[in-house]
Amino acid sequence: MVTHHSTGQPGLGDLDGAPVRLTFISPQGARQTVLSRLGAERRRTTPPPLTAHDVLLGGSVRAVRLSCAADGADEEGPRKLEAEIRAALCLHRAFHGSPYQSLFPSLVGYDMDAEEPFVLYQAPRGDAAAQLGYGISTTEQRTIERDLVLAVRLLEGLGLVHRGLVPAAVRWDGKRAQIWDLGAVARIGSRRVPLGVPPYAAPEQRHGVGRADARDALWSVAQIVYQLATGQQGDPEGPPRDLAAYRSLERPLGDAFAPAAEDRPAPAEVLALLMPGPDPAALVEARPDPLEPHRQDYDRVMERKRRDAGLGPYGYGHGVEKPTPGASRTAVPPQESRGRRRAWFGGHVGGRDAKGQG
Repeated sequence: MVTHHSTGQPGLGDLDGAPVRLTFISPQGARQTVLSRLGAERRRTTPPPLTAHDVLLGGSVRAVRLSCAADGADEEGPRKLEAEIRAALCLHRAFHGSPYQSLFPSLVGYDMDAEEPFVLYQAPRGDAAAQLGYGISTTEQRTIERDLVLAVRLLEGLGLVHRGLVPAAVRWDGKRAQIWDLGAVARIGSRRVPLGVPPYAAPEQRHGVGRADARDALWSVAQIVYQLATGQQGDPEGPPRDLAAYRSLERPLGDAFAPAAEDRPAPAEVLALLMPGPDPAALVEARPDPLEPHRQDYDRVMERKRRDAGLGPYGYGHGVEKPTPGASRTAVPPQESRGRRRAWFGGHVGGRDAKGQG
C-alpha cells in the first residue's frame, strides 16, 4: 500500500512529485518500502481504465506505475490490474535472469490492497512502435519482427497468448523490442471474447469466436510489421493486396495473415525462419527448478500417507489416469510432475494440452 510518512513536505495527494514512502510486494514476495516521487501521467502505457504515471524510486530508479481506482465504481479496472499482475509474475518467474527478460516489462512490485491498487515496472525502453513511422531500416524491421515472434512463442510455451498487441504496446530502443499491456494476456484455450481493434486483432478475436490460440497474436505481429514496413495499415480481414511487393515480409509472415487461426503457421515455424536453432521455448522449459528437491520430498510424504490410508497414488482423481497393473504406486505420474514444474515458471503445460483448457 502507499503510506504517507512525515517528510516535511506535502503528501502525494497534495502535490505531484512530493516524496512519499511507497510500500509494495516484490516479485519474490517480500514487502519493501522506498522513498518515491510521482511524476506526470503517461499517455499510453496500458489502455483504460488503468492509468500510468512516471515514478522515481529511491532517487535513482525510473519506473512506471499502473493503477486503478478502488472505490468500486469501476469493476473493470481492478480486474484488468489483477490480470496484469498475474501475467507479470508469470513472466518474471519464467524469464528473470534469462536472455529473454528484456522482451517483457521488468516487474518491480505490486499492491492490490492499497487505497489505489497498482503495479510497478521499470520504465519502458525506447519509443512506442506507433511513433517510429515509415523509414526504419530493413535490419531494424527484421529485428523487431524476430523479437515479436519470439515473444509470442515464449508466451505460447507458458500456455499464454497476448490479445492486445498493437503498435502502441510495442517499444523499440534500437536494439530490442519490448511488449507491454500484459493485462491483455490470456490462457491459450480460454474462450475468446470480443476484444481488440482492426487490423491488429485477428478476425476471430474481434468477433469473440472459438478459443484463444497463440496464432491470434501471430496475426497481430504480422499487422504491426507490415505497418512498419509500408507506413500504412493492413487489411483487417486477410492478407494485404500488395504483400508480394515486400518479399522480406512475405516469406516468414505471409501465411500469418490468414483469416482463420488454423490456417496460420505455428509461432515456432515462423521463428525457425527468423532465428534458426533450438526452440527457445523448449530451452526455457528445460531450465532446472530449484524447488524440485523439496517437491519430491513432499511427494514422497504424500505417497506414504495415501498408501497407509489405502488410497490411490498421489494425483489420482485429479486428471491423472489410474496406474496400469504392476506399475509402481509410489511414483508420481510423469505428466503430473511436469505440470507442477512448469507451474513454478508461472504457466501450465503448453502445446496441445494447453489448447484444450478452458
